[in-house]
Amino acid sequence: MSKRRSIHLLMISSAGNLLCNALGGSSSSSTRCFVQAFHLTLARRITSNQRLFATKPYVSPKGYGPVPLRSDAPTHLDGVEDAVDAALMYFQSQSSENNPLYAHDTITTFPAADRETIGVASKLRTRLDSFARNKDCRRCWLQKRHCVCGACPPLEGDTATTSCGGIEHVNRLFLLTHHKEICMVVDTAKIILSSFPNTTRLVVNGIRSEFQPSMREMLDVYNDALSGRSKCLILFPTDDAKTFDDIENEIIGSSVAVDGSRQNGWDVIVIDGTWQQARKMHSKYFPDASNAGLHRVQLSSNVVELLGGDDGEIKGHQLRRHPTKWREISTHEATRLLLKDMHPGGQFDEQSAAMSHYQEILNAAARRQLGPPREKEGSKGQA
Repeated sequence: MSKRRSIHLLMISSAGNLLCNALGGSSSSSTRCFVQAFHLTLARRITSNQRLFATKPYVSPKGYGPVPLRSDAPTHLDGVEDAVDAALMYFQSQSSENNPLYAHDTITTFPAADRETIGVASKLRTRLDSFARNKDCRRCWLQKRHCVCGACPPLEGDTATTSCGGIEHVNRLFLLTHHKEICMVVDTAKIILSSFPNTTRLVVNGIRSEFQPSMREMLDVYNDALSGRSKCLILFPTDDAKTFDDIENEIIGSSVAVDGSRQNGWDVIVIDGTWQQARKMHSKYFPDASNAGLHRVQLSSNVVELLGGDDGEIKGHQLRRHPTKWREISTHEATRLLLKDMHPGGQFDEQSAAMSHYQEILNAAARRQLGPPREKEGSKGQA
C-alpha cells in the first residue's frame, strides 16, 4: 500500500470518527453498530500499515527474508480480523433495534451457512479481543515473554523463485484452519504462516467467502483444478490419495494437459485441526473426486512408517496426544514432509531443516507457557 493511499485512509477514518460522534443517539442501533465496526476495522488497518511503513527490515545473514523488528507487525491475523469484522458488520446491518442480531428469533431467520458465519465470527471476535488485551504476539500466538519470532525468521528471501514466494514448484499454500485453532498456543500451522508469509494463505473454516478473500481464492483454486485449468494438491489421507511421486508419474504418462498460467507449479491445500474436524472440513469444502487437475496427496510410505514409531528423525509430533501414534503428527510437520516429497532433488532441504528446528523452539516455548502437563486423576497415587 502506498503512503498516498495511507493518507487517504486516515482522512476516511477521520470522517468515520466524526460520523460516529454525529450519530449519537439519533440513529438506530444497527446503523451505529455498522459505522462503529467499520471505523474500528479501518483504524486497525491504518495502525497496521503505519507499523509496516515505520519498520525497517533486517535481512538475516542466511539470506532468508526480512525479519520484522517488532513482533506486532502486520500478520495473517489481520486478515482474520478483517473477515470477522466484515461479517459482523453485515449481519448487524440486517438486524434492527427490535430484533437484535443475537436474539433467538433473529438468528433463526438466517440460513444455516449464515448462522455458522455469525457464530464463528462472534467467537473469534471475543477471542481476538482477549488476545489483544493480553498483548500476546500476533505472529507466534504466544505471550510476549515466551515469543519465539526472533529465533524463527521468515524463510522467504527477496529473490523468490516462484510467483508468490520462496517455495519452488509451489504457487500458493492454503491452510484451511478450524476456528478453534486460531490463537491457540499449541497450534503449529502458525509456523508455516510466519515462515512463508508471501506463499501462504490463512483460511478460517465457517466464515463465508463473501467476507473472507482467502476463502474465495482457495475455492477458485479448487474449481480451477476441477476444470483442468490448474494443478492442486489436497493433503488428506483419503482412500484415493497417492504419494506425490505417483501423482507426478501419472501426469507425465497422461495425455491430458493442464492449462493455465500456473501450470508449472502446484497450489497446495492443507487442513489444520483435529482429525475429526479435518474430516468434516474436507467433506464440506472438497466433495468432488480427484481428477487430472485435482489430487489428494499423502506422505510417502516410508515417512508414514517412521511416524508410527519413535524414530529420532521424526521430531514433528504435536503436544496433543492421540492413541494412534502417527496421528500425533502436527500440521506443520505433515506440510514440511510433503514439501520434502515435492523436492526429491534436495531443493527444499535447507528450509526443511529450519522448519524442523522452528517446531522444536515453538514446542519448548509452549511448554514453558503452559507449564507441566496435568496428571490424570486415574494415575494419582500410583507407583
